[in-house]
Amino acid sequence: MPEVKFVKGADEDSMVTIAKDSFLGAKLSIDTDLLVLSVATIPAESNKAIGQLFKVPLTKEGFFLEAHVKLRPVDFATDGVFLCGMAHYPKHIDETIAQASAVGSRVGILLARGIVEAEANISVVDETKCKGCGLCVEVCPYNAISLEDKKTQLESMEFNARKAVINPASCKGCGSCAATCPVGAISPLHFTTEQIDAMIDEAATKMEKVSNE
Repeated sequence: MPEVKFVKGADEDSMVTIAKDSFLGAKLSIDTDLLVLSVATIPAESNKAIGQLFKVPLTKEGFFLEAHVKLRPVDFATDGVFLCGMAHYPKHIDETIAQASAVGSRVGILLARGIVEAEANISVVDETKCKGCGLCVEVCPYNAISLEDKKTQLESMEFNARKAVINPASCKGCGSCAATCPVGAISPLHFTTEQIDAMIDEAATKMEKVSNE
């Protein structure tokens, strides 16, 4: 930590500040009339709960982390949630204003479109296999899965059972839920196990044919 000492000067209206320059490794003595110190800025304790609610990440210090520092500096991986100001990290007012203007532009683009295109390769649930264990809900990074009571028919009996339900507008088709599901009730649309196996078999057949030629 930098060493700072204050010494009252002979003149009642002056003050001598002695500080250690961390770059030069030397002590500096500065005559000052007024010294303003920056107060430490720490992240809010509620950031963790907010991050879990919106499925957005935090830095190790506890501030919110953007999707990409250069390509998406005010976006999160979760669509429709944006970042600016001191929630990002301690910054000056001009930086905050610039970042807030960027967020306004991003929101304006979405509103100008009028519609939002959903991902094509979203995950789907086979309700006949789903056991309602909730593991998919825990691992989904986009908060796109919930458990709901669904009417289930078993032989001549009808009853309510918990089933996983995927919001297609929030799902990004990352496949985390499909990889986690212990009974194989979830699979990415157009990327089922059977389809992938068929593509692998076809590729292997073509490679074998080429090698034989």
